[in-house]
Amino acid sequence: MGNAAHKEKINGFDLMDWFVLGSEEVKAHKKHLNEINVFPVADGDTGTNLTSTLRAMAELPRKKEAFHEMMEEISDAGMANARGNSGIIFASYVNGLAAEAAGYREVDRQEFSRIASGAVKYLYRAVENPVKGTMITVISDWAKFLSAHHDQYKSFEDFFSAAFHAAGESLQRTKSQMEILRKNNIVDSGAEGFVRFLQGITRFFQGGAITRAEQIPEDDYQLHEEEITEKRYCSEWYLELKEGIWQEDSADRLKMKLKVWGDSIIVMSRGNRLKVHLHTDNPHLVTEELLTLGHVLSQKMDDMGLETRVLSKGKGGLGILTDSIADIPEEYKIQHLVHTIPVGIQMDEEAYLDKQTINLEQLFRYIPRAQIYPTSFQPEPARIKAMLEKLQELYDSLLIISVSSKLSGTWQALEAEAKSMREKGYPVRVVDSRLNSGAQGLIVKRAAELREAGMNLEEIAAKLEEWISKGRIYVCLETIEYAVKGGRVSSTVGAIGMKVGLRPIMSLDESGAGKTFGAAFSRKGITGKILKIIRKTMENGGIEAYSIVHARDPALAEEYRERLSRMIGKEPEFVTEISSVVAINSGIGAVAVSIIEK
Repeated sequence: MGNAAHKEKINGFDLMDWFVLGSEEVKAHKKHLNEINVFPVADGDTGTNLTSTLRAMAELPRKKEAFHEMMEEISDAGMANARGNSGIIFASYVNGLAAEAAGYREVDRQEFSRIASGAVKYLYRAVENPVKGTMITVISDWAKFLSAHHDQYKSFEDFFSAAFHAAGESLQRTKSQMEILRKNNIVDSGAEGFVRFLQGITRFFQGGAITRAEQIPEDDYQLHEEEITEKRYCSEWYLELKEGIWQEDSADRLKMKLKVWGDSIIVMSRGNRLKVHLHTDNPHLVTEELLTLGHVLSQKMDDMGLETRVLSKGKGGLGILTDSIADIPEEYKIQHLVHTIPVGIQMDEEAYLDKQTINLEQLFRYIPRAQIYPTSFQPEPARIKAMLEKLQELYDSLLIISVSSKLSGTWQALEAEAKSMREKGYPVRVVDSRLNSGAQGLIVKRAAELREAGMNLEEIAAKLEEWISKGRIYVCLETIEYAVKGGRVSSTVGAIGMKVGLRPIMSLDESGAGKTFGAAFSRKGITGKILKIIRKTMENGGIEAYSIVHARDPALAEEYRERLSRMIGKEPEFVTEISSVVAINSGIGAVAVSIIEK
């Protein structure tokens, strides 16, 4: 980069340096970008998402000397790994740059200006509703300056310096271009992220340094008002398209369909790859629609509804995270700030996120036509790392409550990342609940109550151990078929059971491993046995708390509620549906009673 100031043409190696330096500059201001993030949703992650997107663009591509080949490599990396509204908008523009750069081995100022200006139309095609005063506006203004002034400067350095300052002026205008920004007297967070990226590029022409003249300050600000989201999930899908299915008007038609489920729609395609961004309450329905177009390579759901609620109350304190196997009403988790990392479900070639991109109705509809019986898989290390890093930015400490380590590798995976965080000084505990489903949900609910009572991380972890040792779950099955297919009951026992109509009561032992707990020849018989167990527990000391969960059988769950509330003398903590992961092994019609003994 030492002689970069005198360059007349830019090649692929130079371009890669641009992205490395631009990525570094955005990362250096990540915290500030998160703090001024009020649009489209005040979920405090613009800096995080842009940093993650640019890191992929700077680290993953193979270096190519030809400008167009390097641009293609960067675009592919960005499209596959772009995160959040800002990250995907930026990746959409880079996708346009790659398309416009076709055939260029190196570019001069005029050629780059032509490429940068031509790429703007790809940005507007991708975004369903471009809003003035955002990153889109600043990119467009920057590209217009390049196009109008490329012949007025003697070097790339002077040209880019002037364009950078023009982008900075456009950034300042965003304060008055949106009402939410005007009220808070701040610039748009995504737009500032793009200008910070350009600031990094100016370092390229100065040998990696940055002069005082090229610095832009982090403006003082005080947030007075935030944009409130009406949708819960910031959702993204990355697909491999079916051959011949994507036509010239496909993006527009898809955006029209997506309007039914949400907003902040971005759709971009490149070759046989498709990236979709959407704010929605129904990612499971969107997933079903997208599967008609191709195979989902990756998916990401950020719970921005919960995150904005956390930010409205102020950062800090203790965060609580559990996995999706913990059955507890979604309304409770939103109300009491409980975060969830979904366990995965593999259905033939497609992967889903439990309670997010698949629900029970879909699961039981998919199972009969599945070539291989579905299985579950623990959250991937990268997904765990991203989740825990986000929560670290929101909270001073973190409590994680996992499904029994005897049933899943989720505890081990969470503990591996938590250990790394502890070694860096962040207080985090991963508690093995040794339970699942509604029983795990009772432990999570107890943790939230103790936090609200003012207890700290270590105090709550100690109290939970007492409850966990007293936790029990009893599952009434409609059929043993699913437990056999899911591997919870041996095929030999299952064959006999299905032949004679025998149904076991499924439960967990003290270590958290699965076991059978009695049996009956009918669901009515199992119900009677479970009620007998509860009655005996009441005689031997009583029940502190209980819950009821079910697999698409609210009528039976209600029967249990009526009978147990009379027997125990109080209502259950909650009644809700079970997770799809649990349903794989229990089957449709299952009902589970979970208790915490006194």
